[in-house]
Amino acid sequence: MAHDAPVLPAGPSLGVDGDGLTDPAAFPVSRPLTPRYADLGGDGRVTTVALGRWFEEARVAAELPRFRRLAESGGSGPFRILLAAQRIRRLAPLTHGTEYRVTTGVRRIGGTSFSYGHGVFAGDRCVAVSDSVTVLATGAGPSGLPDELRADLAALAIDEPGGSAPRPEASRTERDRYPVTHRITTRIGDVDTNRHVNNVAALSWYADAVATWQSKRLGDPDGGPPEELAPIAWEVQYVAEVAHPRTYDVALAVDAGPDGLLYRAGLFAGERCVGLADGFGAAGWFGLEPREGLR
Repeated sequence: MAHDAPVLPAGPSLGVDGDGLTDPAAFPVSRPLTPRYADLGGDGRVTTVALGRWFEEARVAAELPRFRRLAESGGSGPFRILLAAQRIRRLAPLTHGTEYRVTTGVRRIGGTSFSYGHGVFAGDRCVAVSDSVTVLATGAGPSGLPDELRADLAALAIDEPGGSAPRPEASRTERDRYPVTHRITTRIGDVDTNRHVNNVAALSWYADAVATWQSKRLGDPDGGPPEELAPIAWEVQYVAEVAHPRTYDVALAVDAGPDGLLYRAGLFAGERCVGLADGFGAAGWFGLEPREGLR
């Protein structure tokens, strides 16, 4: 889907190169936002998956007037704008009834892709950060960014460029490395304007797989596992487009990290990997067994 996009590392990398996203003055764009009831988990706080929707709305709302005029005139030819990767990290609880601001800027402009950076602020306090890789694509694959789009992106640049993430081992795309499988059947509500499964829907699938694994370890409690055990950070790569209607498997491995649990996941259509994700959450009281880690 996005051949030149950086591949996300197996680690909470926004904890390393995301500090510049915590300054509200660094961003050229700021939009007010009040959490909806649908954004809340069972604990009454905004979920990390809901934050994915907030950041998607911020990307869509970004003003690109020169590129829009080019597209409307037909000068760009047929194209699609595809999300190739994103990282989300919640820094503090977000609550219903609180007024937030979602900020947006451009971290990097490449040959065929560019990166947005975002922060969520309650006053001047940063409570979440995110960045993403977006690719301009035609039917032949990734396409060079036109000058008009480059000019628009440059006007949104923040003086805090994001670094290129190292590539994980190629074996992450091998299904037999993951000991746990969670089956997903797509729904019509998962499909977006590109006529494929939306990035936030795919993110929710990874969260579902983690919650299912946790529930089984906790004896399948009503209402699912406690929300404080849900991952507070996700790093996702969209390897290929996810179609509808289809059935997919989220393959999952769980390993102990220095500060909690690392959930490594792959999204598979048969043996073909179409997505990768790493989630980071509290250790809880699970008592990991060696067979549950990445093989």
